[in-house]
Amino acid sequence: MTGIEIFSTAIIIVLIAYIIYEYFQLRCRKYVRIKTGMGLNLKAIAFTDLHNNALTKRDLKKIREEKPDMILIGGDIITASSPDHQNAKKAFLQLSEIADVYFSLGNHELRYREVYEKEWKELLSALPSSCHVLDDSHLSFNDQLEIYGISLRKEHYKKGRAYDMSKENTDIFIDVPENKKSLLLAHNPDFYGYYNKVLKPDLIISGHLHGGFVRIPGFGGIVYSTYGVKHRDRGFYAGNQLVSSGAGEHLLPLRLFNRCEIDIIEL
Repeated sequence: MTGIEIFSTAIIIVLIAYIIYEYFQLRCRKYVRIKTGMGLNLKAIAFTDLHNNALTKRDLKKIREEKPDMILIGGDIITASSPDHQNAKKAFLQLSEIADVYFSLGNHELRYREVYEKEWKELLSALPSSCHVLDDSHLSFNDQLEIYGISLRKEHYKKGRAYDMSKENTDIFIDVPENKKSLLLAHNPDFYGYYNKVLKPDLIISGHLHGGFVRIPGFGGIVYSTYGVKHRDRGFYAGNQLVSSGAGEHLLPLRLFNRCEIDIIEL
């Protein structure tokens, strides 16, 4: 073998070994710390896209140790391809024992409640009073912070279509309090311009794109949004939008250089 062939073979072996390593590390989630500069002296645990996977003992231990004031779930805690929601329900119950949970709907919840109406109602009825579902609605956390959840519609998630939000209704939330910070759970990160028109939030928490699934160091995710351009796929953008890479896998267990994550946010 030539030197180039040896080098190429070595690169392929290392890459395969790393893919195998990441496959077994999928549920060994990393914990990402975010400072928002909101000045509220509050701590939140946030994640998206659990997709009916289980939270591990390690996750729950870490969350308890952080002593969060709230837990924020930005959609897709379930998977619409199956009526099973046991892991999602268990996660809700486990987390609500630690702090109040605020949950908004993602595209899987929109589909799930339509296809599995009975199971959706069963899931909601099983939630304790400390678990709050924000479906185009909002709740006061304290006299400084209001938490919002926007649901969008199934049409906003159609693959291969860049949905035009310019004609969408911006009068989503009623009785919006003045002189309070606002936190918006909005699953799809693409529509941040629309979210700013609806609310002008101090912080948006999104997910959906799973960090681009496979990430290339120095380049980013290779799976983009339906807009077909490099977009906000993982990170903290413009000082007010956190896009999580997600806490679970869906369809393919493929997350090269892109560990599942749970975010620890200073508000």
